Order: sequence, then C-alpha cells, then structure tokens
Amino acid sequence: MSRFADAAPDPKSHIKTLMRIGYTMSSAVSDILDNSITANSKNIKIYSLLGLKEINLSIVDDGDGMTPEELIHNMKIGCKNPSDNRSRGDLGRFGSGMKTASFSQARRLTVISKQKGKALCAAIWDIDRIENENTWCLEILDETEIKSHPLILIDELKESGTQVIWEKLSCLNKTNHSLDNETIMASNLSDLGEYIALHFHKFMDGKNKINFSVNNSLLQAIDPFMTRASGYQEGRSEKLRCKGGYIEINTHVLPHFKRMNDNSLERLGGANGIVQNQGLYIYRENRLINAGGWLGLAKTSQLGALARVEVNVPSALDHEWSTDVKKASLQLPPRIKKELKKFLSDPIKRSKRVYTYRGKEDQANKYWNINENQINKTISYQISSDNALLSEIFNTLPKEKQSQLINYLGQLAENLPLNHIYQKMSDSPREISQENVTDALLESILSRVFEEKINE
Repeated sequence: MSRFADAAPDPKSHIKTLMRIGYTMSSAVSDILDNSITANSKNIKIYSLLGLKEINLSIVDDGDGMTPEELIHNMKIGCKNPSDNRSRGDLGRFGSGMKTASFSQARRLTVISKQKGKALCAAIWDIDRIENENTWCLEILDETEIKSHPLILIDELKESGTQVIWEKLSCLNKTNHSLDNETIMASNLSDLGEYIALHFHKFMDGKNKINFSVNNSLLQAIDPFMTRASGYQEGRSEKLRCKGGYIEINTHVLPHFKRMNDNSLERLGGANGIVQNQGLYIYRENRLINAGGWLGLAKTSQLGALARVEVNVPSALDHEWSTDVKKASLQLPPRIKKELKKFLSDPIKRSKRVYTYRGKEDQANKYWNINENQINKTISYQISSDNALLSEIFNTLPKEKQSQLINYLGQLAENLPLNHIYQKMSDSPREISQENVTDALLESILSRVFEEKINE
C-alpha cells in the first residue's frame, strides 16, 4: 500500500532558487511599486542612502499600510492564490513578488509598515539566517527595535505607509575589473528612473496621478506614443469583449524625427531606439509589460519605425496570457494574434507615408534628380542638369574644361556615401547638418591654394 512523505523543499536550497528567478534591479523595484500602487499610494519615493558602510535601497510609500497580522501574512512566500480573482487595478497576482524581487537583489529584506490609527510594525527576512538555520525564520521587530532602525524613513506621526528596505545588495557583486559600488549604484538608479518613467507613465498623469521620485528627484513620464507632440497621428481603436471586461487596442504613429525636439528624441532612446522599439505596447492594468517589438506579427523595418500599437489587458486574463511571476513577459493567445493582425497594417502604412512625404520634400530641389527605374528595380541619385547656375558655369568653360567638369560631377554622384548616410539617418538624424558646408568648402579650397602658392 502506498504511503505519503513530507517532501517540502529544503529552505536553504529553496531560497537560492528564489534568488535566481531573473529580475533586473529595475524589474525588481517595479514589483515593489505594484504593491504600493495597489495600496492606494499617492507618493512613492526611492532612496539609496550613500556614504554608509554598505549601500542600501528603500522604497517608501504613503499607501494604506499593514497591521502586524497582515504584514506577517504578506511576508510568506506565495501568500495569495494566483487563481483568485483580482479587483480592477490590483497589480498583484502570485503573492510572491515582493519577496522574490527582493531576494534577487538583496540578502536582507526589511518591511516596516503603519496603518491608520495603528502602531508601526516590522519584519525581516535575512537570507544568511535562513541558510545558517535552514528554517523559514521570519524576524519580527518590537517597537523599540523599529524606531532605532538606522534606515527607517517612515514618520510614525503620519497616518499610514510602508517602507521596503534592501540591505546586503547582491546585485552589486564586483569583479576585480568592476567600478566601485557607489558608481554602479548611481548607474542603476539612472536606469531605474528611466524604466519607471516609461513603464508606469500612465500613473503619472490625471487627477489620480502618483508621484514617483528617486533620491528626491521627481520623475517625469515618458509617453512612448508622443500623443501631445506636433505631428502625432491617432489611428484606429477598438474594444474586444472578454471574460474580464475588455481588451482595448489603440494605434499610434509618432511624428517624424525632424519634428521631434532633442529632449523627446533622447528620452525615447534616440533615433535608433525608436526604430528598435516600434511595435506592440502591452499594458496590464495600465502598467507597461511589453515595450515594443512585433512579437512575430510583423517585421521590424526602418519605414515602420514610427508605428505603435497599444494593447490594454485586464489582470483577469493573466492565465490566458501566461503572465509570469515578474509580470515582465507574456504570450499572446491565438485569438488575440488573429485580432491584432487587423490593426498592424494601418499604423505601419501611416509610418511609411510620413517617411515618403519627407522623401518627396527632399526630392523637390534643383540640385539633385532621384531616378527610380521600375523595370530594373533600381534607384539612382544624379546631379540635376537643369540647374541654372550649373548651366551658366558650364557655358563659360572651354570644351576641355567642360568635359572635366562633367567627369567630376559624375564621380561626385557615384561616390555619394550612401551607407554612412543611411547609418547616421537611422542612429542620429538630428545630428546631420548641411547648413554651412558651402562656407567650409570655400575656406578649405582657399587654404589649400594658399599653401600651394607658398610651397612654390
């Protein structure tokens, strides 16, 4: 007759597995921010107090806070059933995010919380203690220990809030060739600010907006669709009914690079970033999960660089969309793939039209002819023979000089640096400037003639 044995995972081994789920610092902090948003926070502040013996990180919010009983429950791994229904706006799912995100970045997690009308409470997970004792030993602090904690930032006089503290940061492990910890942390915080500004941009506007800051620097939202910029185009929109409510699909076309200001272009990663990040922007309860890429539904192209498709998904569809623990990736259900394909052609065509229009503007000048041979499927760029100034110069030259001029202009057109122009137009189009090339050419020629006369 069969029997049953307790095969619960060994705490020492299990914690090492949880530490390697695969968060970056930005995605790990975002999991903490999800909890703060769900707790109705209006101000979320991230601090890394420098100058201490060991670098640390704190996320402080003014949300609902927790009672001691709620805190102990929420410190458990998998404290929620992922199959349970979530209320609209609840960014949680597995009940493990705060812990797994924290364990991936730090060996010591402290959570201090206060609910309205209640005293402060705090608990600590210390990976060193778990490994040494091989038990899930959660440390509960008393009131005196909480108030004397060297990193406490929560004001006990305030109504409510929570502080998550990361210590003994494993994400700063160095090799002999690495930068010092403070330099690494400064770079991580800069990346974190950009990540939050993009992935939580929908929470940063409107009457219920949330303020996010990093070391007292208030973050400004990054709108990946540039909806308020001159030249932005709004495309087709539709709502698809589903068991959790609606999936909302909106299409967008960004302005051409030439119409973007330098700051907007830089915040979207420059021209190269805009090209690479064309595609689908999928949101779960207004939080960005997938930032660009066509997920196999279309090909990335230079002409489609300005096309964006926004998809808003309710958390009720997490199972169908295979949302992972980190809430950083998902899979498109077959039905949604079929529906989305209907929306892709419009923004891509609009993006191509913007480029085509700019191309026609460039083509309409008196110096160059752009010849497109439909039979041979070739395009060539030729110096215009109809230019009045060129004709005037040509007619003043003797025949032998006329031949030299024609030969020179032909070689000039043949040696147009097309590959370099394409690369720079893709990476940094706003850096290209042709405004003073005539003066520069004249100065260069005169300087060369002057040197030749001296050498004579």
